[in-house]
Amino acid sequence: MTYRAVLFDWGGTIVRDDSVTPEAVARAVVQCIATETGVSVAVPAFVEALRAAIPRYVPGVTTTAPRLDAILAATLRSLELPPSPALVEAAAVSFCAADAAGQRVYDDARALLGSLRYRGYAMALVTNSLFPARLFAARVAALGFAGYFGAIVTSSDAGHGKPHPAPYRAALDTLAVEPSDALFVGDREDTDVAGARALGMTALRVDRRTGGIDRERCVIGSLTGVHEWLGEGMPG
Repeated sequence: MTYRAVLFDWGGTIVRDDSVTPEAVARAVVQCIATETGVSVAVPAFVEALRAAIPRYVPGVTTTAPRLDAILAATLRSLELPPSPALVEAAAVSFCAADAAGQRVYDDARALLGSLRYRGYAMALVTNSLFPARLFAARVAALGFAGYFGAIVTSSDAGHGKPHPAPYRAALDTLAVEPSDALFVGDREDTDVAGARALGMTALRVDRRTGGIDRERCVIGSLTGVHEWLGEGMPG
């Protein structure tokens, strides 16, 4: 079978899923608050308010998508700071930059993305994230992937997270590709793979604890397995 496009999950697939600590994010946002308002907020107080504002999330079960702006607005109100649009936006940018600083690209991801781009495959990111795509795109560019993806869709923008079909469909529509012409690659069975297959896409799960490629289970031991799955030549 031939494909025209390859869609990817982000954390755990393209980048190592080592999330930044709440304290590191808090330090960045607290500094932002001080710069924007002149108000000093203690880091532990911000962390406590932030944690209270984040909705509970169960992978594969929770499909409603929290938004960073709403979370930060609730956090600021809890700290008795008026959540003006300008302050929420500045805090969101600081939050995103601090979070992105903890991410590292897998070596096999960098090699694969460059190769697929050269071969002419359309590519997209579909990720469950608090960040809207306009902020997420900045971290993608900072890691050297500016211009690689024809679509970046986050659950924050789609209103639902994987495995809900909305984010996948948004990416496919942007690329003008049918589900049957797209390959999805992610690291979670309950979110990435389940949602993609339900929409009619072929989905590969990357499990770096294994080696090689298991075609029956659609599991690859590294992203180099995507090349083996696609075969030689150009997109179909």
